[in-house]
Amino acid sequence: MAELLIKNSSAGFINAIIFDKDGTLSNSEEYLLELAKIRIEFAVSKFKKLKINNFKIFLLRKLLNLIYGLNNQALSANACLAIASKEQNIISTATILTLFGFDWFKSISISQTIFDEADIFLSNNQDNLQKKRALISGAFDLLVSLKSNGVSIALMTNDTQAGIEEFIYSNKLEGIFDCLWSAENKPSKPNPKAVIELCKRMKINPAKCALISDADTDLKMAKEAGVAIIIGFTGGWKNPPTLTEKQFIIEKLNELNIQINT
Repeated sequence: MAELLIKNSSAGFINAIIFDKDGTLSNSEEYLLELAKIRIEFAVSKFKKLKINNFKIFLLRKLLNLIYGLNNQALSANACLAIASKEQNIISTATILTLFGFDWFKSISISQTIFDEADIFLSNNQDNLQKKRALISGAFDLLVSLKSNGVSIALMTNDTQAGIEEFIYSNKLEGIFDCLWSAENKPSKPNPKAVIELCKRMKINPAKCALISDADTDLKMAKEAGVAIIIGFTGGWKNPPTLTEKQFIIEKLNELNIQINT
């Protein structure tokens, strides 16, 4: 087992660390901010095509800004766009649409179309947007250090499997992660059983793991799954997230170190 040091103090001994992706390893705020704006513009376009009046379009924009967490060109780390899966965000968007008189079937259908059109737009501008999803400072060195010291590394995210593979490829992280858990794996996070199942795949007890994330939902999930060391990370956002479920909290990834006792 390896000794995990947080700010040069021992936090305990572990065999594995489970990482969140967006806001923890990936500096995703700019990308997610752009994604939110694009989805909102496509939603507004839909309303205009349906000849919805201008006041309702203004209200739609305001409500979507609110649920996605947009505020003064920054994105809330505690809002659904930063934390929830794509499917959950579609449901949130559809719920807003029901407030304008659409039934649930129509609301889901419109929301799905908006998200699909936004994805197509983003795929056509992938090279530019990928620059906005670079690794957070210190992430690469930390991952390499963990790997070289025999610590198993898992990635658990509400991104899709394709999104994970793109993240790994674009940041040259092939061979780093021992296990991947996407929104397509069931159960998905923040179900504590997701952590338990991931640990089973790695053949490691959750009590011998650490988990690091920028979201309280993940930290609570880890606690309920019996993870030994639960670390909140605040350094991935302009407006740091409020975290209440952590055991430890760090602002920079270089505050984590591994010590091998021989």
